[in-house]
Amino acid sequence: MDIKRFVYQRKRLGYSQVALSKGICTQSTLSKFESNGQVPSLTILAQLCDRLGLTIDDLSKDNTSSIRYMRSLLDQIELALMIEHFPQAVSNLKKIRLEELKSPQDRMQYYYLKGMIYTLTNNNASTNNNASTSLFNFTKILDELDEQHRTIFSPLAYLGSGILYARQNSMEHADFFFSKVISFLRSKADEDLAGVDRNYYLRIVTMMYYAAEYHSLNKRLEVSNQVLEATTKICASNHVTYFLPRIKLLEANNAIELGENSKKIRRLLTEAEVFARFNKNNVVEVQVAALLNNFDKTISNK
Repeated sequence: MDIKRFVYQRKRLGYSQVALSKGICTQSTLSKFESNGQVPSLTILAQLCDRLGLTIDDLSKDNTSSIRYMRSLLDQIELALMIEHFPQAVSNLKKIRLEELKSPQDRMQYYYLKGMIYTLTNNNASTNNNASTSLFNFTKILDELDEQHRTIFSPLAYLGSGILYARQNSMEHADFFFSKVISFLRSKADEDLAGVDRNYYLRIVTMMYYAAEYHSLNKRLEVSNQVLEATTKICASNHVTYFLPRIKLLEANNAIELGENSKKIRRLLTEAEVFARFNKNNVVEVQVAALLNNFDKTISNK
């Protein structure tokens, strides 16, 4: 077992032994593992690794190229979803062999991504069969792989469920799941994301974006804009642009709903268009072009 990698990751993220072990095990248990190679129970080790953005398999010196390939594919799928490259996400998902994903972390990522792909790409998401297929994947996380809801995949599963119900226009169910997502985000409001695992803060941004979209859908436009502003700050501080096309587009839609001045609306749409081209987000680019066209017609008719 590659304990040096574990210790390196702990120090890189700025965790002391006391901070890392809090709520999981005693500091003595962690110290014995790091100093003497005394491996704790798999449950404890999995929780410690998860807090560091690692899996138990990451510490294995026999980590096969196949496992690394599967993990690389999972990360590529997650990135494709962020920039709305849905065909690429669907194509890569077909290459994943679930039986090769041995660690709970990898399997949770797989079920989260599969559920999100099905939710975001099926126009007939309102049918019972499609809804059941999506919810099955999220339930695998919530009721089986993360029963105690200690990993970030539980709020992500809540997020996917909330999006699904919102798209079904079943807002009572959507409220239930989004309340859990929003509660989780509030608990992380003061967390310093500098230096944390890249996937971790991208997942936080994902939840924040969809929470802002949800507030907008419920006509809480000012709240939506506040969340979008906070999301933009995280993107800027971590030099991430994947979500900016969608953030700017949602800000523009909120501005239109609020009846703000045409100069601000046009600026937001232009920014959305620029970021969409930069990130090769054709979905947002098409949406912006349509909005600009309608916006220009509205202005000219006044």
